[in-house]
Amino acid sequence: MSGSTKQKDRIVLSIKRCIESEFLESDWDELAYLTNGKDIIYKHHRLLQSHRFGDPDYGSCIFQVIEQLLDRDPGNLQIIIDFIRLQEWLKENNPQDFEELYGHTQPLLDTTEEMAIANSFELNQHIARVRRSVESDPELAVGSTKELIESVLKTILEGFGEEIGKDDLTKLLKRTQRVLNLSPSEIDSNMKGAEIIKRTLNNIGQVVIGVDELRNIYGTGHGKVHKSGITPRHARLVVGTGATLAIFLMETFEMQKQKDTGASS
Repeated sequence: MSGSTKQKDRIVLSIKRCIESEFLESDWDELAYLTNGKDIIYKHHRLLQSHRFGDPDYGSCIFQVIEQLLDRDPGNLQIIIDFIRLQEWLKENNPQDFEELYGHTQPLLDTTEEMAIANSFELNQHIARVRRSVESDPELAVGSTKELIESVLKTILEGFGEEIGKDDLTKLLKRTQRVLNLSPSEIDSNMKGAEIIKRTLNNIGQVVIGVDELRNIYGTGHGKVHKSGITPRHARLVVGTGATLAIFLMETFEMQKQKDTGASS
């Protein structure tokens, strides 16, 4: 079993223990909405009834529901962790697990593949934080989306041993597309669907430019402290588009590194 799988299992176990100890039925209601899991939670044949009556199968029901929520969207893991304040709960109630999951100063994962999984886990944390700011502070959400994309581009370039320098976002993207073999100019024009692929890859650049420009107009940064008037609706569009792009680039990076590792072994 890989280190990453062991870590995830320990996290899920800790989540189960925290929920079993602390959750009210209203907490399940909130989690259902946060994770887009209303059907999973409300239609589970035993979960809520078992909770109400303190039945002995409640813990098993929690495991089943959590796994279904994670199967639907792996990003739900960080949403659940943040919602139940797992780190704080473990520190107070289970110091040993707290030390194992949060007390290390070095990564628990050390192979290339597992480090890539760890990068994705951190990315999900960042995206979850950005999304939580959409309603309360849309300017912050827009600014944070730009920072998210920039962080992903720099992480990928550093992963390939590239010097970051002082390149702006557009140049960082072009360099990232090159190392990930996503540059439109490198697509063979004779291959099937070549023009569609080139157009799609060019659109990646348009997304990055758009997010960067919106950040300059509406987002935080450059010492801005005033409200711009941007609505959560528009911020949600920026965050959704930026998050999708960030995940795509990171997944491509992970696949490329795994491929390179396999070729060299």
